[in-house]
Amino acid sequence: MNPEMVPEERLSALKQRYSAVGQEHIFGGIESLSEEKLSDFIKTLEDLEIETITENFKKAIESESLIDTSQALEPLDDSEYASQSKGDPKKTLEWYNEGLSRIAASEVAAIVMAGGQGTRLGSSLPKGCYKVGTPSDKSLFAIQADRILGLESLAAKHANIDRSKVRIFWLVMVSEATRSNTVDYFEQMNYFGLQKDQVMFFDQGSVPSFTFDGKLIMRGVGEITVSPDGNGGIYKGLITSDAYKVLKQNNVKYFHVYSVDNILVRVADPWFIGYSVFKRAEYGALVLSKQSWDEKVGVICKANGKYKVVEYSELSEKLAQLTRADGSLYYNAANICIQFFTMDFLDKTNEFNSKLPFHIAKKKINYFDYDSGQIVVPTKPNGIKLERFIFDVFPFCSKVSILDVDRSEAFSPLKNAPGAGSDCPETCRNDLMSLHIKFAENAGATVQGDARLNFEISHKISYFGEGLEALKGRIFLEKTILE
Repeated sequence: MNPEMVPEERLSALKQRYSAVGQEHIFGGIESLSEEKLSDFIKTLEDLEIETITENFKKAIESESLIDTSQALEPLDDSEYASQSKGDPKKTLEWYNEGLSRIAASEVAAIVMAGGQGTRLGSSLPKGCYKVGTPSDKSLFAIQADRILGLESLAAKHANIDRSKVRIFWLVMVSEATRSNTVDYFEQMNYFGLQKDQVMFFDQGSVPSFTFDGKLIMRGVGEITVSPDGNGGIYKGLITSDAYKVLKQNNVKYFHVYSVDNILVRVADPWFIGYSVFKRAEYGALVLSKQSWDEKVGVICKANGKYKVVEYSELSEKLAQLTRADGSLYYNAANICIQFFTMDFLDKTNEFNSKLPFHIAKKKINYFDYDSGQIVVPTKPNGIKLERFIFDVFPFCSKVSILDVDRSEAFSPLKNAPGAGSDCPETCRNDLMSLHIKFAENAGATVQGDARLNFEISHKISYFGEGLEALKGRIFLEKTILE
């Protein structure tokens, strides 16, 4: 739209565009706006590709209501993925060493998806700031930063180079709701001991929210309600960020991506990185065995010969319960939203990003009531948020790596409020301490009494149980924090 047009002409043109796609209601009450707010509203509307957005909404609704019986689902064949915990130790060591070599060359960056708030946990802060009550009382962000520091030291030792020559860039994907608090928290914590310039923040995209009948939801006169576009917004968000240029300049080649709420995540996982490099994969995913056939997790399988994540609600009970001769489930490769991709693949996403599907999420969304002039807080879902998923790129991948890991060593998510009994602060805390006790006992230590309830090893001194030889023969009976 021509910016030299006077506001009245620009507004008239916008009314025609938005009315053509059934969104004329958004202009209600704009005569009461100040000149500045009206100008901002006009600019917002001009920047929105409303025709594309409404078309995406229609496609998402249609795909949700249609059951695609043409897709022949197949479980992953054993030859299509490897196991880090149960595989050949010699091969596992080769992956690990390759991963450390790539990290030592500063070719690896870690991306934490941190756009969510701790609302379910009773906190208005970003979820990464949450503390689950470990003996050190560190937040999720702090625990992950320790992993990076420990891994940098480990990689430097592996390559026999100075510690200062190894750098793992840490990219923090934030949303409008978490950006300010997240950046402030990192500054308050002095970046957890990392160099300030190795930590970079970038924004995931946003997309308007809709009513069930396809109308844009307003949060005020001249204000459209928007929400994050899902973790699938990571590709466009990263490519359009300032961080992208820095990564290119520093010859970063590989990315390890994970969700902030996994307390056991092995940040920049050298096994996963190394395995994916050995496979010459451009994209990869970590999986683990399902706890039961009805566990509410998506599974990675194949549909018409292409890798695909099928959500638990999309898999029939009959298929979900199918078992092999050894009793394990056929559809057993649970997706835990930990990904690998190369810089070359990231660049390639420009070619197909617009083709990635949107999914619908029915939510309770506050809205502006024009009659009363008040914000209404609904008590049940009243609208739809559109989301893209990070794994929807599978059909566009030419070479994929899938690695199975032990749940107790790599996955314990924080999803629910304290006291929920599963995926909550208590289970996260216990799972982390259980892993650390295992590390100590494997090193020859004895952990008994109160120490079994309060035992923590900083990942700055041990990324994954290595380097603890000094613990041999020691007995821990009381609260212990090893740093």
